[in-house]
Amino acid sequence: MSRRDEIIDVALRLFAERGYKATTITQIEAAAGLSPGAGGLYRHIGSKRELLVAAFDRVLDSRRAAQNMPRITDLDDPRIAISVAGRAVLAYVAADRDLYRLVLRGGDLPVDLSDVYQRLFQPGFDEVAGWLAQLAGDRPGFDATAVAAVALSSLFYFAISEFTYGCPPGHVEQERFLAAWTAGLLAQLGV
Repeated sequence: MSRRDEIIDVALRLFAERGYKATTITQIEAAAGLSPGAGGLYRHIGSKRELLVAAFDRVLDSRRAAQNMPRITDLDDPRIAISVAGRAVLAYVAADRDLYRLVLRGGDLPVDLSDVYQRLFQPGFDEVAGWLAQLAGDRPGFDATAVAAVALSSLFYFAISEFTYGCPPGHVEQERFLAAWTAGLLAQLGV
C-alpha cells in the first residue's frame, strides 16, 4: 500500500468518525504519522476534498477490478450462485465500511451524493437485476428490478446495522440471515 493510500484510509476513517467538516488536515496528518500542521500531507494529495474524492474513486476502481474476476453468473447452480452473491455483497460493504459510514453521515460532504449513488450503487443494482432476469427466464410477472432492489437493500441494511449499531437486525447471525435471504430469493425466482 502506498503512503498516499495510507493517508486516504486514515482520512476516510476520521471523516466517518467525526464528519468531513469537523476533521482537519492537522488531525489527518497526526493520525497518518505526519508532523501535524507542517503541510506534509500536501506532498501526497492536494486538498481535503481530494482525499474524499480519492476514497470514492478507489472504491469504484476496486469494483471495476472485481468485474474481471470469475462471474457469479458462471456458476451452474442458482442456489450456490445466490449464496455466493450475498456473501460477496456483504464482503464489499465490510471492505468499504468507513465509506458507507461517511455516506450515511451525509450532510456535510462537498460532493453530490446523487452522483455518488449513480456511480457507486446503481451499476450494482442494474447488474443484479439483469442477472436475476436471466435466472428467472420467461417467468411471467417477475419484476427483476424490484426483486434486485429488495435483495440488495436487505443485504446493505444487514451489514450497515452491524457496524452502526453493533449487532445485526433481530440479532440474527450472518449465516442464518444468508440462508433466509437465499431461500427468499430462490422462492421469488421459482427455483
